[in-house]
Amino acid sequence: MRNCIDWFREKKNMFIGLAATVVILFALAIVFDYVFMPLYTHHGAEKELPDVTELSFDEAKEVLEKSGFKIVKEQEMWESTYPESTIIQQHPLPYSLVKKGRRIYVSVSAGERPVEVPDVTGISERDAFYKLRESGLDPEEPPYYEYDNYRPRGVVCKQSVPPGTNVMENTKISITVSNGPLPTEFIVPDLVGRSLETAQKMLRQNGLILGIVEYRVKKDLIPNTVIEQSRKAGMHVEKGQSVNIVLSKLEDDTWE
Repeated sequence: MRNCIDWFREKKNMFIGLAATVVILFALAIVFDYVFMPLYTHHGAEKELPDVTELSFDEAKEVLEKSGFKIVKEQEMWESTYPESTIIQQHPLPYSLVKKGRRIYVSVSAGERPVEVPDVTGISERDAFYKLRESGLDPEEPPYYEYDNYRPRGVVCKQSVPPGTNVMENTKISITVSNGPLPTEFIVPDLVGRSLETAQKMLRQNGLILGIVEYRVKKDLIPNTVIEQSRKAGMHVEKGQSVNIVLSKLEDDTWE
């Protein structure tokens, strides 16, 4: 027993030194974790990223650089909704917490996509409408009609914008369709039961024009259905004569 006590007394200083070493190492670990590592990794230096979408590129650059970020134009995209040079998207997303000096990648509008107008003369009305829509253009409906001694009936003989012209996407293009050779007499078509759009088209095809349009309540008919026409169907008239029509409507708009 006495020998054990003597042994512990002899080793006392060693145990004290070992314990002190452990305490010091633990303290250093804490200091390293909570002081040196945050300084090294810039912990706590994150900032909320401003929202620069819908700003111009120059405006976005100024905002981001003031906040300590760098702007990078990642891509330009055709976009009819936003004017040219407007920021459409940003990465990281707005209001994210990111470190100062971070590169912010943006997608910028290149404006509306320019479209080359195709040549639709010499093809059918249906094919012309399809070709214009496929090119990103907006064909005006109904088309115009005129008599043409060179183009067969139903074939496009004119277009409002020359082929090869560069215009903005969704530009309206009107076409003129041949009615064939000029006839010696013009016949009033039967418009009753037709829609307003169809009636206009039939009149144009027959060398006539739409005159006065009136409305009458007819709850059993689809609105804008022709219920009367001023010139009898089958009547022979001169070119360019007008035909008045009465259209259906659902409610009486008159005030009592």
